[in-house]
Amino acid sequence: MTVFVLDTNVISDMVSPNPNVTVINQIAAHRQHTICLCEAVDYEVRRGYLKTGATAKLRIYEERIRSQFQWVAIVEIDWLQAAQFWADAVNQGKQLSDVDLLVAAVATRLSGQVISADDDFDALPITRTTWRSP
Repeated sequence: MTVFVLDTNVISDMVSPNPNVTVINQIAAHRQHTICLCEAVDYEVRRGYLKTGATAKLRIYEERIRSQFQWVAIVEIDWLQAAQFWADAVNQGKQLSDVDLLVAAVATRLSGQVISADDDFDALPITRTTWRSP
């Protein structure tokens, strides 16, 4: 069984006024696997909607999206791994967001893949897949 860890842009694709059908179909096609939502992504989704006053989108996320996925808490080993990822990336001249580093750390702990359209993850030693149309 494969473990997938979602990035924020997957949630945005689902909550959008015109949801990305390819992403929705990929989620449905992978239901037999474990699809995870971690605390860092929840934080990033919420702060974005709160900042812009997008209360309808926040409600959709809370009532229809969030519960579809397995919840994963950030634990100490994730923070340690994220710190190592940060140091390695900076030493290679790349700057990644802390949320991306934590998502990658969770995926590493779970031996999973990050699902994201964000190619910043490609600077890290993880597997990234996009469920958006090419």
